[in-house]
Amino acid sequence: MKRQRILTVFRMEMKKLIRTPMFLYFSLFFVAMLVIILALALGSNYGWGPERSVFEHMVPGLFAYSGILTIFTVASSVTGDRDNGLQRRMNTTPITSGEVIGGQMLSYTIIPLIQTAIILITALLIGFRPNITVAGIALVFVFSIILSFCSVGLGLITATIAKDARTAGSLAFIFIVPQQMFGSFIYMGEATKVIGYAMPSQYVTDALYRIFYGTTLTDVNIWIDLIVIVIISIIIYVIGLKLYNKYKST
Repeated sequence: MKRQRILTVFRMEMKKLIRTPMFLYFSLFFVAMLVIILALALGSNYGWGPERSVFEHMVPGLFAYSGILTIFTVASSVTGDRDNGLQRRMNTTPITSGEVIGGQMLSYTIIPLIQTAIILITALLIGFRPNITVAGIALVFVFSIILSFCSVGLGLITATIAKDARTAGSLAFIFIVPQQMFGSFIYMGEATKVIGYAMPSQYVTDALYRIFYGTTLTDVNIWIDLIVIVIISIIIYVIGLKLYNKYKST
C-alpha cells in the first residue's frame, strides 16, 4: 500500500511535468537548446585558451545550469498545488508526508537522468568530444541527481516564501542567478572564482570539467567536490522540507 501511494505521487509529478509546457521546456529542453546556440556561436572561438573553444569550456557548467533550473520548476509547481487546492485535498487522504517525499524524490531522480541524457546527446551531436570513460559518464549522472535534490530544497524554500505560483517563479531566480553567474557556464574571471565556492553549482561544474577533460577518476578533487555537494544538498533539502512542512501546518 505504501509503495502504491509513493508511485501515485511519482506519477502525479511526472504527469504535471508533461501537462505543463513551461515546466517540460525548462526541465528537459531549454538547456539543450542553449547548447546548440552556444555551439554554433562559440564553437570556433578560442578566446579563453588555445586548448579548447569557449563552448567546450562552457559545457560542464551547462549541465550544472540545467540542475539549478529545477529550483524554478519545484517552486512554481508546489505553490501551484497550494493555489489550486490539491495540497489541501491531499492532506485529507491517508497519504503521509513521508510517502509524498518518497514520490517526489523518485521523480527528481528520474527527471535529471532524462535531462542529462538529452543535454549529453545534444552536445555530442553538435560536435562536443570529451575525453571521458563510461564510469565518468555515470559519475556525471550522479552529480546531476545530487544537484537536483539541492535545487528541490531551494525550490521548497522559495515556495515557503512565495504567496502564489507567479511570485514563486520570480523569487526562484534569487537562487538561480547567483549560481548561474558564479558557478556554472558563465565565466566571470579568476577574481570572482572565490565567490563561486559559496554556490552549490560550482562544485558540480568543477567536477564535471575534470571528468570531461581527461582527469582520472582517482583525482581527489572530484571526490572532494562530490562529498561537499552531497553535504550541501542534504542540509538544504532538510531545511527546505522542514520550512515547508511547518508552513503547511500553520
